Amino acid sequence: MNKKLPYLLICLLTLLVSATTIAQTKTVLGKVVAKTRDLEGIFVKNTTINKSTYTQKGGYFTIEANPNDTLIFSAVHLIGRDKVLTKADMNKSLVFVPMEFFENVLDEVVIDRKVNSETLGFGKVKRYTPAQRNLHRATSSGGGILPVDAIVNAISGRTKMLKKAVELEAEQQLVLQILNKFPEEYYTNKLKIPVQYHMAFGYFMLQDPNILTSFQNVHTEQLGLMYAEKATEFLEIVKVLK
Repeated sequence: MNKKLPYLLICLLTLLVSATTIAQTKTVLGKVVAKTRDLEGIFVKNTTINKSTYTQKGGYFTIEANPNDTLIFSAVHLIGRDKVLTKADMNKSLVFVPMEFFENVLDEVVIDRKVNSETLGFGKVKRYTPAQRNLHRATSSGGGILPVDAIVNAISGRTKMLKKAVELEAEQQLVLQILNKFPEEYYTNKLKIPVQYHMAFGYFMLQDPNILTSFQNVHTEQLGLMYAEKATEFLEIVKVLK
């Protein structure tokens, strides 16, 4: 009888460890935050227990995890990263995961040429932004002759990247419109948004459909209340990310 005791103790210990592990496993609700509205479809994987998922609209995701599990995040337009879940993360109602955007897509040197179609008498030239100019050059046939750019794009998929650049450029303009409803001092003094987070706050508000549909039509006083509510939420996110 005594010989069976060590075996029973080992079985009991194994059951306790398994039960503890199961008890710690829970569904984590998270949100990816980045300087873009394109937060849907980001790949999320728990490499520790081999579970994976994709973010939904707004960058939200749910995934099973335990404390100290490692999550990896990857997307074409974002710099990949990993995050180790702490016990504190497991107790949060929402886990924020900051990701960095590939800024180099929009980098462009613009050369102002003196000779153009307008000066040569062919009519007024259409003005393009840098991103729009790249996209036009990449997709235009150039009067029926297939350009080298078009051949390269067909192989590399660069056209898709340029279209994304145009979208991002338009997005940045919309962010500026939202922020320009109030002077910069309003954000730093009244809403307590640090100067270095001014644009980030604009991108954060851009993700809210209510702000998008209201910032041009709502009375300034009511809009101020909406901005103040978003500022409180934004500052909580910044506190978490520090």
